[in-house]
Amino acid sequence: MRAKVRRAQVIEVMEDIWALTHALEARSKWMKRAYGVSGPQLLLIRIVGMNPGCSPSEAARHLRLHAGTVTHLVAGLEKIGMMRRSEHNGDGRRVRLTLTRRGQRLTRLSVGTVHQAVGRTLASAAHGEAAAARTFISKLAAELTPG
Repeated sequence: MRAKVRRAQVIEVMEDIWALTHALEARSKWMKRAYGVSGPQLLLIRIVGMNPGCSPSEAARHLRLHAGTVTHLVAGLEKIGMMRRSEHNGDGRRVRLTLTRRGQRLTRLSVGTVHQAVGRTLASAAHGEAAAARTFISKLAAELTPG
């Protein structure tokens, strides 16, 4: 049986989500000014750093983004010398993503990043709090995703 949800509770959660969205966007803009990459770009750099040679579609699965969105992020990172695309084992139809030395240096970057904020928050979270938050966020994302 489903629990009845108060309208006020829905509004409160939505307010928190919008506050988080605004904070992520503001921090991403700050990161772009300070480090030359946005929050999503740095997350892609970290994903490729942890999975060298992954394809754009594999990175998209990690990021839960459309492959086209990742292709756009990759293009921007290639343009500024952080990432490169290469042919996958002689198959010109498949692409592998790797980081340049400049991109590799950013995998260790944390000061002022979203990554640092998430790490600090996780360190102070009560037992089970992060897992519950991830479950809720995943359910909400699935509810909001069309089809």
